[in-house]
Amino acid sequence: MRFLTKTIFTLLSINLMFVTFGVNAQSPLIMKYADIILINGKVITADNDFSIAEAVAIRDGKFLAVGDSNDILPLAGPNTRRIDLQGKSVTPGFIYSDGDNAIPGGDLVKESQWGGTIQGRIGGETIEQVEQTITYIAENEALEGEIIFLKVSDQWAGPMLETWDKSRLDELSPQNPTMLLPDCCHAIANSKLLEVMVDEGFPQNHFHLIKDASGESTGQLGANAVGFVGRELRPFPPPEWIEEFGINAAKAEMQEYAAAGITTATGHMTGLTVLVLNRLFKSGDLRIRVHPGLDLMRQNAFPERTLARVGNIMDFALVDERGPMVQIVGTAVGPHTGAPDAAISLMTIEPKTNIIPELGRNPNGYDRWSAEMFTGKGTQDLTLEELKDTEYYNLMLARQYGYNVNGVHNMGSGGIQLSMQAIIDAENLPVKYVPELSRAQALDHNIDWVPENYEFYKQNEAMLKDKIRFGVSLGSAMRQRDADILGYEDVIELQYGWEGVERMAPLKSLVDNNIPFHIEGTDPRNKPMKIVKDAVTRIDRKGRVVAAHEALTREQAILAITRWAARFMSAEDELGTIEAGKWADLVVFDGDIMGAPIEEIDLIPTVLTLVGGRVAYEAGQ
Repeated sequence: MRFLTKTIFTLLSINLMFVTFGVNAQSPLIMKYADIILINGKVITADNDFSIAEAVAIRDGKFLAVGDSNDILPLAGPNTRRIDLQGKSVTPGFIYSDGDNAIPGGDLVKESQWGGTIQGRIGGETIEQVEQTITYIAENEALEGEIIFLKVSDQWAGPMLETWDKSRLDELSPQNPTMLLPDCCHAIANSKLLEVMVDEGFPQNHFHLIKDASGESTGQLGANAVGFVGRELRPFPPPEWIEEFGINAAKAEMQEYAAAGITTATGHMTGLTVLVLNRLFKSGDLRIRVHPGLDLMRQNAFPERTLARVGNIMDFALVDERGPMVQIVGTAVGPHTGAPDAAISLMTIEPKTNIIPELGRNPNGYDRWSAEMFTGKGTQDLTLEELKDTEYYNLMLARQYGYNVNGVHNMGSGGIQLSMQAIIDAENLPVKYVPELSRAQALDHNIDWVPENYEFYKQNEAMLKDKIRFGVSLGSAMRQRDADILGYEDVIELQYGWEGVERMAPLKSLVDNNIPFHIEGTDPRNKPMKIVKDAVTRIDRKGRVVAAHEALTREQAILAITRWAARFMSAEDELGTIEAGKWADLVVFDGDIMGAPIEEIDLIPTVLTLVGGRVAYEAGQ
């Protein structure tokens, strides 16, 4: 009886009362049976005690009771679905926090687009091949006068952003306004696009419109200038694309998530994403929860206009019997630190031990918020007027209007430090239209922690502990990126040495320092149990153990993608554990995930996924 919840005690007390007074306790007006019960298994609750029960009952989309099989069986009626687990494992549904591209258009600002519709990233094994592709598109595929958006691999960012300006793009695309995107927050515009930007109201003195010594625009664009072109000048995709590709691709992606046991995806997402989600919800095809942080503020050159028109739409949701399926959980501002395989690099406190020019000449990486690659200034070097043209200012405005932020990529230790300071600055604003945030600030992609980060958090813990959550990109440490196009492998190790690799994703140290974090999940091909395996073994793709002292226990690793991930969204009262009263999101594995050898845990298949008590995936169907 030790697992018996208050819900069952209450239910039995009510039944006893009805029997005492001669009322038929089986009347549907008085008692409603469970919709589903699962018995004879290993139900990993992921609660505070990390209890393992035998059975669970679900009613009206929520967990009704958790306990022994003999306690749960009486809750079943003639129409209750009974599942005999026969020793199988049950976990809470897994929450993936880097689901930006779970749905087509999830990161629309940086997608390729020409010929009247969204296109794929343009390829090429050499710069010359990329140039030939641009010329071909401009001459043969682009519509007359339309703006051409060209996304290339971010591994080309170094060679292109350092050497290209508007004149090079003028040669390749002389007739159409054109923007080349080697990076989400840095771009090259040709002369025609610069003219369109000014005609459409972009300020000529904007800090992210880069100029040469004579004051003439070079064609190089920082983050908020890139965002202006992407959000103000980019045509919305045509209905045919949304119908034939957007909806169908999103349905397929949701099915993959459900089949992997992922019941909630969050991340920064666009208005197009929400349109597609709305369609899926209303057609009954939305299998999992998607809780976006809207890109209202991401790379927004006119943030005041947006917030004044939209107001605060935090926590607005599309709800059915499964609970909130699409729910706004924040807004997003752009990242200020890059990735290790591209020229912007990690923005770090500790410098690189080896400079590879194509992967960034700055030993500490570049600050995207301040377009440091072009301006030579970090955010801390900017004047108050310059700050108003950056994502720092957007974060301040978001806080004023009561939005928390997510989708802020902080891979490097310098980015982590800058984000923590910015959140403190936001809380100290003299004017806040919403005094208290409904959710914590959620920072993504953290991997590089150094002593200064821990010390800063400790010094400011009283303010930060309830207002900040960290997502750790374990995959970036266990499976280092390769700069394939440039011919480099294991780029973290090449630039920061093995000591640098071993300081990445310090999971145990974060636990020991009481820093609230979870392990990020991305796409469904990165299986939840693979994340658990990596967190416990710390074995990389080459079979090497990376910082064994930073390993988690199996229990902690499961918490890091369930309960702790729910905490990242400030949804721990609704999701992340198997407890009475929470939404019934769970996964059944065809085996014992607590008893199986950790090296084989990712081989145990998922057989059933429930979201709000409804089947999202079932093996064989």
